[in-house]
Order: sequence, then structure tokens, then C-alpha cells
Amino acid sequence: MDAVIQHEIRLGLWCFLMGAVLMAAYDVLRIFRRVVRHNLVAVSLEDLIFWMTCMAVSFELLRVMNHGIFRYSVVLMAALGMLAYYFLLGKYAVSWTATLLNKGKCLIKKWKRMLTSPVKNAMIKAYRFVRKRWHRRKKKREKNSSISEGKKE
Repeated sequence: MDAVIQHEIRLGLWCFLMGAVLMAAYDVLRIFRRVVRHNLVAVSLEDLIFWMTCMAVSFELLRVMNHGIFRYSVVLMAALGMLAYYFLLGKYAVSWTATLLNKGKCLIKKWKRMLTSPVKNAMIKAYRFVRKRWHRRKKKREKNSSISEGKKE
């Protein structure tokens, strides 16, 4: 095979792989958003950073593999890589992974509650005991001070 054709095939495969990897990275971002709730500003900032990173990765691939020359075949192969990833894995990966992580998060919260509730209950009982004793002493002091003031008069 001609060296030029081999180079074009290699470039196309790298672009296909880049598209799939970028789509997988965006899925990781989507999973993170489903597990940890975000407001609109955070989502917009994350998207801006992600797409700027994608632009830098794409530019670097074109610079290294194709001497910086932009071609629509490169964009087409990257889009095909994204579509292939989406239809083979992406559709299912986000929902399944987010569901598993959310269930794990709930399980961790339950375990945390189970492990810390005895300590919390003990702290509450100790606080109530100390508060009760404190109020008794305070009342006793007030009673003693009013009795002693009555004797002085």
C-alpha cells in the first residue's frame, strides 16, 4: 500500500478513536452530574472547560498527525467515533453507572447513619443530663441567694 494511503487510514482511525474517547469523557461528566447535583452556572462552566479541552485535543491530533491541515474527513471520522461509542456503550453506560453510584451513595449514607446514631444519641443524652443538672444548680443557687438576702434584711 502507498505510504500516503497508509497515513490517511492511520489518521482516520486515530480520529475515530479520538471521537469515541471524547464521547466517553463527556459521559463521565454526565455521570458526575447525575450523582452530584449542579446548578446552571456549574454545568455551563464544566461544559465550557470540557469543550475547550476537546478543541485542544483535536487541534493537537491534527497538528501532529496531519501537519495542522484541517479536513472534513477528520471531523467525519471523529463524529463517527462518537456515534459508534454512543450506540454501542454510551446509551447504557450513563444510566447504569449513575444508578449504581447513586445506590452506593444511599448505602453509604445508611451505614453512616447506623454507625453514628449511637454516638449521636449518647451525646444528646449527655447534653440533656448536663443541662438538667445545670438548671437544678442554678435554681438552688437562686433559692439560696434569695434566702440569704432575706436574712440580711
